Amino acid sequence: MMQWLPLGDTLPAGDLRRRCALSLQRLQDPPFRFGAMIEASTAREAPGDWVGRGLLGLTLLSQVLRVTPDSVEEIVAGLPGALNPRGYLGEVLPPGRVDENQVAGHNALLRGLSEYLLWKDDPRARAVLEGALRELMLPVAPLLPQYPDRKLEKLADGVPIGLTVRNEGAWVGLSTDIGVVFFTLDGLTQAYALSPSPALHGLIAAMIARYAQLDVRAMSAQTHATLSTLRGILRWWEEVDPRPEYLALVRDRYALYRAVAETEHFANYNWFDRPLWTEACAVVDSFLLAAELWRVTGEPEYLAAAHRVYFNALSYAQRPNGGFGCDQCVGADGRMELSPHPEIFEAPWCCTMRGAEGLAVAARALAATDPVARAVALPFYFEGEAILRFADGTARVRCRSEYPLAGRVEWTVLESTLAAGVAWTCFVPPGVAAETMHLRQDGRELALHPARSGFVGAEVVLTEGARLELAFALHVSAEAPAPGSRVRGHRRFALGPLVLGLEAVGAEAPERLPQALDFAAEGRGRFRCRRTGAVLTPFHDLTYRSEAEARAHRTRLLFPWPEETPAER
Repeated sequence: MMQWLPLGDTLPAGDLRRRCALSLQRLQDPPFRFGAMIEASTAREAPGDWVGRGLLGLTLLSQVLRVTPDSVEEIVAGLPGALNPRGYLGEVLPPGRVDENQVAGHNALLRGLSEYLLWKDDPRARAVLEGALRELMLPVAPLLPQYPDRKLEKLADGVPIGLTVRNEGAWVGLSTDIGVVFFTLDGLTQAYALSPSPALHGLIAAMIARYAQLDVRAMSAQTHATLSTLRGILRWWEEVDPRPEYLALVRDRYALYRAVAETEHFANYNWFDRPLWTEACAVVDSFLLAAELWRVTGEPEYLAAAHRVYFNALSYAQRPNGGFGCDQCVGADGRMELSPHPEIFEAPWCCTMRGAEGLAVAARALAATDPVARAVALPFYFEGEAILRFADGTARVRCRSEYPLAGRVEWTVLESTLAAGVAWTCFVPPGVAAETMHLRQDGRELALHPARSGFVGAEVVLTEGARLELAFALHVSAEAPAPGSRVRGHRRFALGPLVLGLEAVGAEAPERLPQALDFAAEGRGRFRCRRTGAVLTPFHDLTYRSEAEARAHRTRLLFPWPEETPAER
């Protein structure tokens, strides 16, 4: 099975590095200092959430960019003094009582502490982690059968920040982020690897079993909560308990999400069947989950989904200040234009920090290796440097890439102690025909094996100074709407994984574009329609614009198409 590279073995460059640097810069602003986060607007409803997300983002980006802001130490040093007498954050409830937002808020804290401990084995962080597990998390296990999922169907008035609704019984507080207590599985399963115990094993197993009983669509579950939950279950399946029903649960619910709650630019509806806005937190979840499902199953459809999510939804959600926000749900309720949500342009309490994790994981995915099979997979074509390790040596390679705007990628071997060859495999991106892919080594064309599991490749020897060049054709194509689209009889245009938009919207937009796809390339992913003069262009980068320009951005993604397919009728 392929494995991602350790963060210490990757160094992003180009656009990905620029995005990471912008994100880290934002996370050093005043709202993300420890004193502000521990008393932030979410601290009462979801104690631990803001500060945990902050620690998580800072920890990952510090490793990616090889810097350590003083705010990281500030958080780790300050946390012990902020805990209640029981060793966690927030109110101490009587035995046999639980507040959903309080437990769920500690998911981010578990994740942040876990990633920090994987980076630096700090006894202060370990003590906070183990105290929260023992005193707050483990007592939830016997209360899971009483989780009132039927009542959740009535919590239809959620807002961007999850609020607590008072309730009778063991669950004294429920969240308008419906089902959010279960996304604690993300933090619990990662913490288990650092602090395993039979009691924690039992809690995780019980939580998965209770979650499997829920009808997430009927209860209009929050999609961020859903996808984070699935990430935790997938981690548990791979690392601890590989029973088939766990993987099946992840696959089935991710497929449900993609079928009914994904926008035309591969972002999310914030709740199932309630397309009020997208949420970059869920977009990060979708990207990470799709990439992990590819890694553990080898099925290329998941990797294609990850490309589309990253290069459209996640990239668009990053703002000029480096933070992340929410957008309109294009494709829902007749909406054909994409724009930032006017009231949630940035969501510093959640999306800005989770966006940092999405970028850091992209940096980790510069390459994947299978040392046993002596194979290297190039899944994304991000620019940067990567160290590839095998039993007989290592190679350090640098990637320069024009993808996804053009089909040109080049790797240079900077250092190598490898004598034997490795299987060098390259992903066939969405919208690209495998037969158009050509790989050269030092100017010599290599014979590529036919596409297998979405990859083509060849045996190569990574000698120092060697240069590998990959070229493939990208064309404009017209695509049917997403399965969950509420706009029928329309098409969107794409260049490989990139959805293309028409930025002259409203009265200036043509009613339809010609079906003949008669476009002239103008470079950088821009195409001019020869018949109408309309220009289709990638819309995925607001970070080059001023804040005012980004807030005002509009692009049309859907266009009338006269012939409906049987599935659309």
